[in-house]
Amino acid sequence: MGTYDLDSFGFSSYDGLNGQLIAWRYEALAKYFRGRTCLELGSSDGRGTGFLAQSFARVVAVDGSHEAVASLRKRFAHRNVEAVEARFESLALSEKFDTVVMAHILEHVDDPTEVLAVAKRHLAPGGVIIADVPNANSIHRQVGVAMGMMGAVTDLNDADRSIGHQRVYTPAAFQAEFKRAGLKVRKLGGFLVKPVSNSQMEQWFEEPLTRALFDIGRRYPDIAADIFVVAARA
Repeated sequence: MGTYDLDSFGFSSYDGLNGQLIAWRYEALAKYFRGRTCLELGSSDGRGTGFLAQSFARVVAVDGSHEAVASLRKRFAHRNVEAVEARFESLALSEKFDTVVMAHILEHVDDPTEVLAVAKRHLAPGGVIIADVPNANSIHRQVGVAMGMMGAVTDLNDADRSIGHQRVYTPAAFQAEFKRAGLKVRKLGGFLVKPVSNSQMEQWFEEPLTRALFDIGRRYPDIAADIFVVAARA
């Protein structure tokens, strides 16, 4: 599997809480960006691409969906973004990039190690790979286990399956994925302490509370809702 279309799962990265959380994530991750060129694996509807285009002189955005790529080319016409239609596993570009970004990709693909190998092949000397995924140890998943709704925090629940997740990483398992690919983890971090589901947070919490929970998650990545890795060649 080299692509997925979140729209087909009823997910919007522009609207509501999801859109706000994505904006905050890119704002926080920008400090780890390197150089002038960026390869984005999994551009989907272009929400993340827009943030990357503000930080890099050149962005190559890759997705396997013909519709997604056509939309990207229209959305970013005459800007510093090149949209490429390709499966991640077969990607073989002629250039290397200072920063490779994979936002919520590795939990979806068939073979994460193979996809990381592709990212590594396209990484320029001194460059970094930045990837983020949901955290199995998130407070809301631990609550689910305590309530008998899940057997273990790494189990796929209905929400996972509804958006095409194939796995849920613990922080240790996530870092191990990079080490298997011959990459050195320079930083493990997290975002958002999430006590309840996104829909419940959107219904019950005002934005200042959600922002506070987002920032607290940066202090405690082990129990944050999302975890990220900044990695380089070993």
